Amino acid sequence: MSATTIDRLVRMANQIAAEFDHQQPGNAPAATYDHLWHFWDPRMKAQILDHAAGGGDGLSPAAAIAVARLADGREPVSQTRATEFGADADGNTEGDAG
Repeated sequence: MSATTIDRLVRMANQIAAEFDHQQPGNAPAATYDHLWHFWDPRMKAQILDHAAGGGDGLSPAAAIAVARLADGREPVSQTRATEFGADADGNTEGDAG
């Protein structure tokens, strides 16, 4: 992994967190976690998790919290309409196919 790749991932995570801090003051870590969990490729998640495990240099406080939440692998509660897709009336996102 090049330093450029992780630098870009850190920058992206920080930008996402900053945007959510603007949109949802006080909820940026949860919204950022929701976004990263739903939209980042598994390779991107693995790289940012490795970076966080090594100290997370450059991550903003909100982005660092969001990345730390990625480590448990649980699906987040939707924080935006963008991640509400597929949810039933109870908020479950599991498919009907069983």
